[in-house]
Amino acid sequence: MNSRLLDSASVNDRRKIWLLASMGFLFEGLDLTIVGGVLAALLVVFHISDSFAGLIGSTALAGYVIGVAFAGWAGDRFGRKFVMQYTLLTFCIITILAAFSWNAGVFATLRFLTGIGVGGESAIITPYLAEIMPAKTRGRFLGIADAMFTVGAVVASVLSLIIIPAAPWGWRLALIIAGLPAAYVLVIRRKLPESPLWLASKGKADHSDTTHDATSAKQDGLALGGKSSLLVIWGPDLAGRTILLWITWFFIELVYYGFLVWIPSMLVKRGFTLTKSLEYSFFMNLAALAGGVIASMIQDTRLGRKTTIILFFILAGISSFFFSKATDGGEILAAGCGLSFLLNGLFSMLYTFTPEQYPTRVRATGQGFASAFGHIGGTIGPLLIGLTLADLGMGGVFGLFTLFLIVPIFTTLFLKEMAGKEIADSDVINSSTAL
Repeated sequence: MNSRLLDSASVNDRRKIWLLASMGFLFEGLDLTIVGGVLAALLVVFHISDSFAGLIGSTALAGYVIGVAFAGWAGDRFGRKFVMQYTLLTFCIITILAAFSWNAGVFATLRFLTGIGVGGESAIITPYLAEIMPAKTRGRFLGIADAMFTVGAVVASVLSLIIIPAAPWGWRLALIIAGLPAAYVLVIRRKLPESPLWLASKGKADHSDTTHDATSAKQDGLALGGKSSLLVIWGPDLAGRTILLWITWFFIELVYYGFLVWIPSMLVKRGFTLTKSLEYSFFMNLAALAGGVIASMIQDTRLGRKTTIILFFILAGISSFFFSKATDGGEILAAGCGLSFLLNGLFSMLYTFTPEQYPTRVRATGQGFASAFGHIGGTIGPLLIGLTLADLGMGGVFGLFTLFLIVPIFTTLFLKEMAGKEIADSDVINSSTAL
């Protein structure tokens, strides 16, 4: 569809755009989650230690930090669609190359490069969709878009369960399959329009029926002048909320990626077979999918974003505590499913909540750098488990996670509620009611 006609697009047109863009999250979930099963296999294949396994788990996330930061800046400068195309192509091709790794060091290096592409893709999808979807249903559609990540995770769990244990080279085939979505870049190039708000912020919206959103976006762009987008998010109007968002993302990603990357290996170390640990991971990913969808629905209700996010953080901390005390398979599965449900629900809401805190001119930069800083936490999480698992055990690790999940409760309190509001309004910059 021509982006200049998007303002008058039908509901069906917007939903098609939403589905096409959201597939990027599915491919990310497939890529990042399948590595959990691959890592469990590599412990045997390459005879690696816990600490090095933790390092491998962190490499993609370290690359992710670079990818989200760069893509946020590039998305604000060159356009949302441009970044979506090239980041998807990057991480899929390198995932295929990783299948041919001949030692753990090569695999870790290629996972770092993969992370750059995956991070770039995730940084740009939600700002793009936030500028496409109507205000009254924006939370629902952005949240479910993020839940597509978990659809990819469920697919990855099935592939891991079927393919990885089947043969010594099963992990290689799993990675090749995870890289096949590279061909999807052709769909993005042909079917997705550029964001009309981004075009308006660059003075490129020349049609007469430009909406209020696009007009406000252009005014925001003029008000911010030629300042670097990174300087703007650290300017006097936005620095407070930038700090709070970075802290929130840091702790949620530390816990989430530590859990995501290590759970199959931790279960193996607790005496479960590789097949049984992958089965448990599959059920936890199903719970995560349900959490993302339900959270997406709740955040557009009267509860709003902030109340729902705080409630989910509290419940996630409780679930992590119960996981730390779980002893048998049933308790581990129940607590793990609860934690997966709540953590993924939080991501669905944060991917809506964060771009709403910034004006169009710097929206992708704000989202990208918040996620980038969060992925420093995500990088630390798997590495921290690798370094402490032998001393603390699984119970001790999740006891720490309980404490980490308390911090974002307080940072969220001071951020702005934007449920049902137009995201290009100038009060996003000059609000006196929130940081």
